[in-house]
Amino acid sequence: MHPTTSDAPLSVTSQTTPPTRFTVSTPAEVQRGSIFLTFTKPAAAPDVTCTGISVSLPRGDAAGDLVNDEPRADYMLIDDYPRDSTGATWSVLRLPAAATPAAPAWGEATGHEFANIFDPRDDLYYKTGGPVPKDSALVVDYGVAQDIVNLDIGTGIDHRYKVQMLRLQSSMDGLTWNNLDTDPVQDTSRIERVFDPPLRARFLRILTVVDPSNEGFAIVRRFLTNQGAQTRADDDTVTFVCTPDEGEAVFDDSRDFTLILSNIPVNRTPGAAALGITQTVIADGDEDHHTTSLDGFEKADSAFVFENFSGEQTRVGNGDHVTLHWTGSPENTEYHLSWDDRTERIGVPAGRDCSFDTADLPGFTGLSRTTTFVLDAQTTNSSAQTVHHYQSTTVTVTDPDIEATSLTATGRIAVREDGTDTFLARSDDAGTQALTTCAEGDVTVIA
Repeated sequence: MHPTTSDAPLSVTSQTTPPTRFTVSTPAEVQRGSIFLTFTKPAAAPDVTCTGISVSLPRGDAAGDLVNDEPRADYMLIDDYPRDSTGATWSVLRLPAAATPAAPAWGEATGHEFANIFDPRDDLYYKTGGPVPKDSALVVDYGVAQDIVNLDIGTGIDHRYKVQMLRLQSSMDGLTWNNLDTDPVQDTSRIERVFDPPLRARFLRILTVVDPSNEGFAIVRRFLTNQGAQTRADDDTVTFVCTPDEGEAVFDDSRDFTLILSNIPVNRTPGAAALGITQTVIADGDEDHHTTSLDGFEKADSAFVFENFSGEQTRVGNGDHVTLHWTGSPENTEYHLSWDDRTERIGVPAGRDCSFDTADLPGFTGLSRTTTFVLDAQTTNSSAQTVHHYQSTTVTVTDPDIEATSLTATGRIAVREDGTDTFLARSDDAGTQALTTCAEGDVTVIA
């Protein structure tokens, strides 16, 4: 788990599943995750009386957004689970609200029952158990008024069980209804509408028209709104408004409230997202609203790549630096570079074509001898354990410095003609012997 915290009147601690970071979606697969938010009273603070908590998840395709709003992701499937340590119950309102039925007349009479399920896979649907009653309606309540830019309704299967004649209607209060078309819709299995400007409504319904053609069973297999690309505000969110059923919740040292949001579809862009949290509390007899931002929700590419580790130069001069290159996954990997007896964590590059110059290593003055670099790419598995991946490369050095415990020469040891040092043999308790010594110039012997 990767916790982040924020303090308002109530302290908030968050944890995520998968741990550490979310995995971004791909064109082939929608990735999902969960967030655990726990609210407690800060230590030594007075009791807090709370009347509501709202949590907003940024929605869109930007790096700072979290929720994938592609039609295939269906963010309306996000599940919410409120838990109070005292056992008290809380209600959760989702904004924008998920579609729910409002006691449609199709289910009021025995023999007219139906399965009432919205499912993006389109394999479950509304189905009457008997003939459709005249002037009955299938009503969808979105919970709050919202802008509807398109509508897609499918009825019947294989040209059977269609609602033969119907009116599409909208309403703000569920009492007064407005027709969306001048004439009734007749004998069609697909009804599509685009609204420009958007249609503002809380309720939509299919009203069957009194006509002999409506006798028989009926199936509504799709009832979708706002599908596909649409204009969105930059601050679009999915918001969960939590309220205690008792009207208020008093947080003392022993009480906590946890909101679990699961099945969150993650968008396709790596980055870091922040949640908006608003707490409504009672202070001096009045309600105060405290809004904070909870950051640290990281999204990363799931595809791990680590290959082609090499130096830009295979041979450098004594004291020079080398640029190392490799192909890697910067979004979900930590890199540690080792050489000789040192190990340094190096910065995560911005892309998969990675490079690092040894001149950026602290206190490293350059290569003085042939050196082997080992790069350790560290990732985290599903059990939050660190996994190591290693690659190495060797860079040789021209005119290297040589350190040795012992040195044996079967030929000769010489100093370069342009060298500035003389050949020295040093030892505190040992002598230096030579079978044959040739000297040109002065020879000094120190006993």
